[in-house]
Amino acid sequence: MSFLIPARRYNPGIVEMIDNPDADVDLLRDELKSIRTINRLFGGFTAVRRGMGMLMDGMKNEEISVLDLGTGSADLPVYLVQLGRRLKRNIHITAVDNHPRVLEVARERTREFSEITIEAGNLLSLNYPPGAFDIVICSLTLHHFSSEGAIQIIRSMNLLCRIGFLVNDLDRSRIAAWTTKCYTHLTTRNNMTLNDSYLSVLRGFTRNEILNMARVAGLQNFGIHRQPFFRFILIGKHQSDADL
Repeated sequence: MSFLIPARRYNPGIVEMIDNPDADVDLLRDELKSIRTINRLFGGFTAVRRGMGMLMDGMKNEEISVLDLGTGSADLPVYLVQLGRRLKRNIHITAVDNHPRVLEVARERTREFSEITIEAGNLLSLNYPPGAFDIVICSLTLHHFSSEGAIQIIRSMNLLCRIGFLVNDLDRSRIAAWTTKCYTHLTTRNNMTLNDSYLSVLRGFTRNEILNMARVAGLQNFGIHRQPFFRFILIGKHQSDADL
């Protein structure tokens, strides 16, 4: 690793505070609000919109089924449904998370969106049949897993999609970590946000690491795209078992 690209700081015995099932409810809700703000202002929605545009290019069907893995407070599903309404496309989203208190927030925030279904699920043992969804998304979630776990999730995303899949996540670097630390210390006193935002960057993967992981997963039809604000998107087109 170069000086600007530190070794990945992943320890399965040390979880981010947001992953603690007994996390303080007030801190958790405020942290989820911060994530929504970051997605809105610093490229999360834009990155996913670009990726969805690439995958939907040429699709003629007006109804699109999406699986969102690690949905958090379901801000991306809400954004995509609203976008779909403006574009006259019916986007139906199954949004999955494994944290019971996070799921409560997601259900609260999607009550007025019949197109969104919130479900509990473990990303390492999903129970959907192959090809159950047109598109599968995983946003700001892959860095919560080991490399082996992330490879397994990428394989599952390819298996579950009919059209393709999209990973949106943080591109690890010291500059990204320092910038994130400065931003959070200027904007919040929430200990969960101060801890997790910095740690999330250091637990993230670099673009080269993600490319290698996609190859290890057996995929061939994929590409990675740099995004503003220290993000990348991995776009994969579905490959059948015969192609792998």
